[in-house]
Amino acid sequence: MSVTKCINNSTIPETNIITKPTKSNNNNNESLFENTDLTKIENMNAYLKMYNPAFSENFELTQYIDSGSTGIVYKGRSIPGKNNQYYSFKFCIKKKNKKHSGNKYHEIIYQKVLHHINITQILAFYKINDYSFFSVSELGKFGNIDNFLRNFLKRSYLSETFVNYLAKPLLEALHYMHKKKLYHMDVKKGNIVLDYELNPKLIDFSSTSSFEKMEPQTIVQYYKIGTGRYMPPEVINKTDIEVKYGDKIDLYCLGITLFNLAFGSYPYGLNKVKGDDYNKIAEKLKNGKLEFPAGFEVSNLFKDFLKNILELDIYKRYSIRDALDHPWIKGWDIIAQEKEDTGLQENFIIRLISDNIPQFNEYIKN
Repeated sequence: MSVTKCINNSTIPETNIITKPTKSNNNNNESLFENTDLTKIENMNAYLKMYNPAFSENFELTQYIDSGSTGIVYKGRSIPGKNNQYYSFKFCIKKKNKKHSGNKYHEIIYQKVLHHINITQILAFYKINDYSFFSVSELGKFGNIDNFLRNFLKRSYLSETFVNYLAKPLLEALHYMHKKKLYHMDVKKGNIVLDYELNPKLIDFSSTSSFEKMEPQTIVQYYKIGTGRYMPPEVINKTDIEVKYGDKIDLYCLGITLFNLAFGSYPYGLNKVKGDDYNKIAEKLKNGKLEFPAGFEVSNLFKDFLKNILELDIYKRYSIRDALDHPWIKGWDIIAQEKEDTGLQENFIIRLISDNIPQFNEYIKN
């Protein structure tokens, strides 16, 4: 498979796709960007002008979104398309002499085979040079959940109704991945976006692991995969577990996410721990007790759901299938029907935010 071409037959609407990278004569000037902050849009534009001049002829970066160990994400649009459709551009910029472990394109390869309404679709992929590349993906209208809370709601938590509205689609997306023997391993607020229809979508498959060639009983170790405070004990402690229980890792990560969305904080006393302090996280989880913050009115049904998916013992923890069958998740159908009846209007979003869907509230109290 050639990685110099788009690996997806999909194309960006009304956009002329660059099918091959444009070679630059300036590769000897790489040291110019050795210590440059590429999260600044002017610096990224200068980098691209040097290493892939055709980028600026086809695309325009409009806003820095986020960055991490696997890449830098920008919001942008196509120039030839001349439309208002925006996309997510993820740049994986590697140093020339840096050693790569494994397949540096695995994130792209995994995302290519995933076709689900609640998983972002990769639209195109291009090399910048022999060791760096960028991909073009769908962009949620409201950005990731972190941005939605901070910039749209101006607060740190969602209503129970809104959390329920997000939970089932995300469970189904993970269940779909697991049937393909893929585990996401880094489910968190920053890796979930909301699209134009207000559907939640999983993004960022840089931590995804494949177990296609392993038998369910195969013993494996997961260690420091994902994001600190979202990691379950078996990941933090490098515990030997069977591959077939890997879905419970994703479920725990989703549980931390839903808890954080509902209460604006982390369970097990993790608020006071830095995300990369693995020893302290392990210590908190060792004697952890799940407690719910005061001042939030949530149903006992929701608390029961969280207790089961945030169970610290992986063998007692719910599976994805168990979670989908829980009565709290079954209440999602009421919200979905309300959305269908009213359409995606501002009124529906306001009702989600304010817990104002009476049929759902009545259901979770009974």
